[in-house]
Amino acid sequence: MHDIKAIRDNPDLYEQAWSAKGRSGVVAEALSLDATLRAAQTALQEAQSRRNDLSKQIGQAKGRKDEAEAARLMAEVETLKGDLETQGQVERETGEALRDLLAGLPNLPAPDVPPGADENDNQEVRRWGEPFAIASPKDHVDLGETLGLMDFEAAARMSGSRFVVLKGQLARLERALGQFMLEIGRAHV
Repeated sequence: MHDIKAIRDNPDLYEQAWSAKGRSGVVAEALSLDATLRAAQTALQEAQSRRNDLSKQIGQAKGRKDEAEAARLMAEVETLKGDLETQGQVERETGEALRDLLAGLPNLPAPDVPPGADENDNQEVRRWGEPFAIASPKDHVDLGETLGLMDFEAAARMSGSRFVVLKGQLARLERALGQFMLEIGRAHV
């Protein structure tokens, strides 16, 4: 998820990058939500501070046995409760909308990446060798199940759909690749 402070500090960079990915105008939307959120947070804090001050004044008025002043202050506190609920609701809804927007935005592309809306606009820079011609290619799922190396049913029973249990040589291969990458990472630290 993107940091709204970084977007606030450098909106042109983000607008240019996201415009190249077909998301023009999203910076203005994020900044508008951010301004609304910050205004709601400020209003909420001010209302809470005012309520706390009034609560102290109510105690002081009751200590002086000034019931009329205490009743007036309590009525003002009741009015503030409505403001607190309203501003809290605005803060929650705007905060959620901003988080959803920021979480859904793509990463910023490198400056040398050509503009494009999706992977169909990618440009092939170079090719290494020629791809093998396979007469009847199989999907990795079908291949793994056929060879008995992937078990989707067992995974669904354990953790739900979209998971797989790897078996035998495939499980060892995945573990070996993970260990290999960890070793490479340690070598470069």
